[in-house]
Amino acid sequence: TKNDHQNIQRMMSGNETTGILAAIGAPFFMALGFIIWDVTWKTSGGSAFALNMFKCNLASIGFLIMCPILGWSTTAGIEIDNAGDLWNIQSIGFLILSGFIGIIIGDLAWLEALRLLGATNVLVIDSVKPFSAALLGWIILNESINNIAYSGISLTVLGILFVSLEKESKSYDEVNSDANSDAAHQKVEIHDVRHDTDSYDGDDIVVDEENDNHQEEISHDNLQSTVNNIGSNRNHEEIHIFPRKLKGYVLAISNVFLDTYGSVLTKQHGLGMSTWTINLIRFGSSGIIMIVISCFLRILAYWKARRKQKSGKSDHSNDDSENKVAWYLLPTLRAKSWGKISIGVLFVTFLCPALSNYALFQIALALALTLGSITPLYALILEWSFHGKSKRPTLRSTVGAILSIAGVVILSI
Repeated sequence: TKNDHQNIQRMMSGNETTGILAAIGAPFFMALGFIIWDVTWKTSGGSAFALNMFKCNLASIGFLIMCPILGWSTTAGIEIDNAGDLWNIQSIGFLILSGFIGIIIGDLAWLEALRLLGATNVLVIDSVKPFSAALLGWIILNESINNIAYSGISLTVLGILFVSLEKESKSYDEVNSDANSDAAHQKVEIHDVRHDTDSYDGDDIVVDEENDNHQEEISHDNLQSTVNNIGSNRNHEEIHIFPRKLKGYVLAISNVFLDTYGSVLTKQHGLGMSTWTINLIRFGSSGIIMIVISCFLRILAYWKARRKQKSGKSDHSNDDSENKVAWYLLPTLRAKSWGKISIGVLFVTFLCPALSNYALFQIALALALTLGSITPLYALILEWSFHGKSKRPTLRSTVGAILSIAGVVILSI
């Protein structure tokens, strides 16, 4: 009944301090897990879909173990008229939908936007998420936050942008530096070759003047052809760059609202359930959906291969990609590598959602998502401690960290 929901809502939103601490702690575990995955999964040859499928199903086992130990619901000690109103097909269905929206579609949209736009543009768009959470929280959940909280959100977002864009700039500079050094090395080699050829005496090589003029004409024609090709390619890229960027921006903006709306659905329909139960439903259902997709595509690929065998056709175009892992399959790794990836799952997909979903019911949606987005700050500190001087924070990233911490302090007051 309505009174039951109000009683549980008051209980679940009664401890803002622990909610803020949980929201601040969640991104720390995410940053730690990402650092572990950064090396291990990149070298595995596996896709983002495969990692998503593995982490959802493995974490679901952990949530299933924790539910009977720490409780399936948060209604203990509260008198309710009808417990069935809290546990019904509609609530479970909406939690499954929130997982599908946020974990499957949202993550895929985010990864595709990264590919099309690059990290810098996606990070800028991601900074809108706390404000979209404030808007949806006000419209759907009737939540309101004061002007001081808005200033805290703004400071935190600004600091995160400083840190994130600095990290992206450093990565670009490293790649550009490597490219310049390679180009310089090639120039040195060309100069050495020219120096060697120029060192021959005139008696050793006889050059025909007409032949030399002919070669100069050919070189000029080749140069003109190359310039024309470059111009043609550039025009071709300009024609296609707008739809590509437009698609990237649409996906990035879609991810912001999909992720935020997934959190809104969780807060709406997870009322009365423990964080372990909510995560079991969301990640468990998403993991099962991805297993079904993987099995279907594997059967389809097997059926196509058998059909080609029966028809006697051989596909030589796939010879080079025989060793590549299909995007819907898990890669073949050693037990040690799977162990490291599993530790990353413990941090990113188990502890982080457990804390963030708990915080979701203790504080306003906008505050929970703002505090949950400070992962780059933790990554800055962790990378410095792991890699030493090579990852030392710059002045701009330090200023960004200070701004974010100031914003977090304002939000915590």
